[in-house]
Amino acid sequence: MHKEFLPDFRYIFANPFFITRRHLYRNIKDLSAHFGTGLLLDIGCGTKPYASMFPRVNYKGLDYRKSGTNQNPNADFLYDGGKFPLRPNTFDYALATEVLEHVFEPDYFVREISRILKPGGLLLLTVPFIWDEHEQPYDFGRYTSFGIKALLERNGFVIIEQRKTGGFIETLGQLFCTYLYYLLSKRRFVYRLSLPFLFAPIQLLTIVFEKLLPKNQGFYLDNILLCKKK
Repeated sequence: MHKEFLPDFRYIFANPFFITRRHLYRNIKDLSAHFGTGLLLDIGCGTKPYASMFPRVNYKGLDYRKSGTNQNPNADFLYDGGKFPLRPNTFDYALATEVLEHVFEPDYFVREISRILKPGGLLLLTVPFIWDEHEQPYDFGRYTSFGIKALLERNGFVIIEQRKTGGFIETLGQLFCTYLYYLLSKRRFVYRLSLPFLFAPIQLLTIVFEKLLPKNQGFYLDNILLCKKK
């Protein structure tokens, strides 16, 4: 797994997005315990960073087909943003991490996930609530906990478990690090020097203050849901 996805605290000195990645890793790892043997599809798989968390499944990846020769060598299947090139009722499990915000027609996308899953199949999905625009111009939406629940339920899923990652303080700290990243990352030497001496202290203090101060779960980083196809 690439270091930017790891929750080990030593990577706080090398990753300006450690807080959000740590929460995603921990929650995906925890919920992966619901996945037994069978066939899993990682939708928007990228480099398949979470594959090691699902050792008992036959792990396949689907990714968006880019123009020209810029294809993803890690993907087992490619699609054009429309219908998945897969048969109905094929997969036991589906995983979609930080993908839905890049989908222009979310209802159609969720119905496609439902279509390729077997009845009773599980979907583990993560999607941001608070985050900057990224992968421009292919960033189309943010979801409240109520909005993402409604989207999944009206398209054939039952929510088994729903979580939020990061509280008010951690979200503010992570967004400040994101601001600093865009400010400093183009100056390579300054950026590398700032990782241990600027980003890491900010994130450490943010994690400490999140634990000490009163909680507020109305402002958070990500929605994480475990769902079952009806």
